[in-house]
Amino acid sequence: MKNYDCVVIGGGQSGLYISNLLRNKDISYILLERDQVGQVWENRWEGLRLFTSRQFCGLPGLAFKGEPYTFPTAQEMAEYLRDFAKSMNLLIRESSEVTNLSKENGQFIITLKTAETLKAKAVIIATGSNQIPIIPPFSKNLSKDVLQFNGALKSLQTIPEKSRVVVVGDGATGRQIAGNLTKRCDVTLATGRPRALPPGTILGKDLFWWLNIIGVLKADKHSKVARLLRDRNPVPCGNFNDQRLKTMGVRIVGRAQDCSDRSILFEGSQTAEADVVVWAMGYRDNTDWLKLTNCINEKEFVEEYGTMPEPGLFIIGRKWLSCRASELIMGLPQDADRVVRELEKYLTKQQIL
Repeated sequence: MKNYDCVVIGGGQSGLYISNLLRNKDISYILLERDQVGQVWENRWEGLRLFTSRQFCGLPGLAFKGEPYTFPTAQEMAEYLRDFAKSMNLLIRESSEVTNLSKENGQFIITLKTAETLKAKAVIIATGSNQIPIIPPFSKNLSKDVLQFNGALKSLQTIPEKSRVVVVGDGATGRQIAGNLTKRCDVTLATGRPRALPPGTILGKDLFWWLNIIGVLKADKHSKVARLLRDRNPVPCGNFNDQRLKTMGVRIVGRAQDCSDRSILFEGSQTAEADVVVWAMGYRDNTDWLKLTNCINEKEFVEEYGTMPEPGLFIIGRKWLSCRASELIMGLPQDADRVVRELEKYLTKQQIL
């Protein structure tokens, strides 16, 4: 059974970056990736573009190729992560899904899907925020003849021409999908609570450039400005706001409440008939593999600034880990540096004991 100072679980941008920090500090580590590096991004629908420009998509040590004020595709993000892993010569094991994480006699026991086990003094969870697509239970009431898609929708060409499509979820992904389908299909977009939809670019600058300059993105999560930002939950998707989508031909309705056969019921007693439903309601954590119950609360990971209740267990790349930027690449260095400092303190204490 191999033993490490630290095992990092998850080979996305957070896992890659924090592994590079560990490598530079001569901490023995291994990065475990469930699939292949970049595959999560490749599995997104092929037309998806990030809402942060390239200047904010690169990890320290490797610039993101292309014009800095343009917005990369999901495929470009996947390729960039593979380039970063290769250029930094990181110790990565791909196709290594973790099915069980427990702790015995002060050591973490990591069990893989292959039944192989590893030991570590510490563990960093870097599985990201986009794990299990949220699909409401009433989706089961739809007819079997209705095609249903979630995070597995790879190409919009999969959706038949002239279909009646209902997109449920009005975040950046849902709005982009709805807008890109209008030329071929009859589209209805089910929204949630009202939110701001600012443009991605203002006066030739990325919206996040402006937010970064005024200090909003990295304001502490417990500050007044951060709480206000969290409550309003703006999405930089002005090109696909309600008015523009309506101009494209998209029908905008309220929150989806129930389904029956081919019909979907929305707030306000509105209905729509569907041949296809795209669930774009976001994601929830997959916590089934974590057997440390003190670190899970109602199917979510419990943490404070990246430190979890179990000594030696840390987490990175979460929404609002410390600030709004925490789930973005531009917020990684601040959070990762804090986590690694706490990790070093823990490992030093373990050596003394």
